[in-house]
Amino acid sequence: MTADEDSPHDPAQIAARIARWERDGIQGPMTLELYPTLACNLDCVFCDTTDRHRPPVAELSAARLLQIVEEAAAMGVRRVFVLGGGEPLLRKDTPALLHRITELGMEGVLTTNGTLLSPPLVEQLLADRWAEVHISLDGATAEVHDALRGQAGAFRRTVRNACRLSQARRARGLDSPRLALHFVLTNRNQHQLAEMVSLAHALGAFRVDFDALIAYRPEQLALQLDEAEAARLPALAQQALERAHALGIATTLESFLSRDALRRGEVLPTAPSLPGLRGAPCLKAWHYLVVQADGRTSPCCVLAGEGGSVALQPLAETWEHDPFLNRVRQGMVKGQPLPRCSECSWNILTHEARIRAALPS
Repeated sequence: MTADEDSPHDPAQIAARIARWERDGIQGPMTLELYPTLACNLDCVFCDTTDRHRPPVAELSAARLLQIVEEAAAMGVRRVFVLGGGEPLLRKDTPALLHRITELGMEGVLTTNGTLLSPPLVEQLLADRWAEVHISLDGATAEVHDALRGQAGAFRRTVRNACRLSQARRARGLDSPRLALHFVLTNRNQHQLAEMVSLAHALGAFRVDFDALIAYRPEQLALQLDEAEAARLPALAQQALERAHALGIATTLESFLSRDALRRGEVLPTAPSLPGLRGAPCLKAWHYLVVQADGRTSPCCVLAGEGGSVALQPLAETWEHDPFLNRVRQGMVKGQPLPRCSECSWNILTHEARIRAALPS
């Protein structure tokens, strides 16, 4: 049995929900992704959220966020990601939101830079049986991580808080929240893939998600691997993958055994030439809904904020009738993803391919 089985992340379960669209009509999403804020306490060189240091503008109220998760539960949502274009724990009302998610019976996943993961919040996550905490770490040493994250001492705080979470979980004999690490590959940290696997093991993490950089601005483009670095990447990924297997750490390193994963932003997703949803390059619009800090929606993080707003409109109304979401669905069925879909993570596309493969023929 894999770690995903009996989970709302399991491709077979998602495929079963999607298949009911054609048989029974519109189905609610399996997963809701919430961005409480775009503000952040760090200054990551590679971040693509330009609003992260501006004062919050038109953020959804705490009351509306709570309403949204209640509406999501009523629609059959089974997993809620709480993350940010910035740092979700900057909002003081985020802990109450996290508690309500589990109180409603949904699985919760928190993505954070880890610097604000306080002892009281750790205790709450343990008491609520929160499912997973994903912590962003972009280097196995303070020198590398802090330079990429734009703040001295960030590595020390993040590692300390990750250790606190894992130690508290073990001390209580609990199996959750599970800890995962997220690592964005750049020319400053490429040499530390195997060391990141070792660090994940030391911190008690069960997985490391290695992801390719998406570059728009000059400071991001400066972090891209050059030809020589890209040529060395498969060997480094293989070495790290062998260490991961030895330590029992799940990773996405298989994607980097070739250079295809580095082509993020260059190639549109494709799918086999099959009828209906089995030929859709991406199925996110049938099982996933993202709500930005101001209420704007999308079926994924790449297209964030391009759909209608749920600031005043019910979640179900947007999911069923929003023109943008339906345009994405119609395009995918025709094998015509939007141009920005080329920016999608290889990790996400791999998961989408597994969902598509699980659809009934």
